[in-house]
Amino acid sequence: MKTTRFLAVPALAAASLLALTGCIQLPPMGGGTTTETQAPVTGGDGTESTDLAGTSWMGAIDGVVDPLGFTLNEDGTVDITTWGDSDETYDFAQDVWSGDASDLTVTITGLEEGAFDLTVSGTAEGGQMDLSGEGTDGSSHTLVASQD
Repeated sequence: MKTTRFLAVPALAAASLLALTGCIQLPPMGGGTTTETQAPVTGGDGTESTDLAGTSWMGAIDGVVDPLGFTLNEDGTVDITTWGDSDETYDFAQDVWSGDASDLTVTITGLEEGAFDLTVSGTAEGGQMDLSGEGTDGSSHTLVASQD
């Protein structure tokens, strides 16, 4: 009985080792290289928007806020970096953008102390942004900005 127990321990260890080697991923054979491809950046509505991702802008929304600084993030959100003369941060996950330099749409939420949201569209070519649109309160506004 001692001989059987003596042989069973190494046999179980060997079986465990074989099971574990199946969980280890070895590098590909043959010396080939792998290339990673980056998925295209998308705006808040899922459309491809690689031209403006990561750019920062300074401008104003007429009749609402001047100066207005913001960044168009790669994930399709907008970070508000400057809001008038205030030191406070006004940044909401609902602030989004989509499109490219020739057809850009930006939505800024919670304007005028949460009274309305504004969606503006237009172009952002040559470092100049000229967007116009209507707020959820029915008012018309323009967002004009220059790229930082």
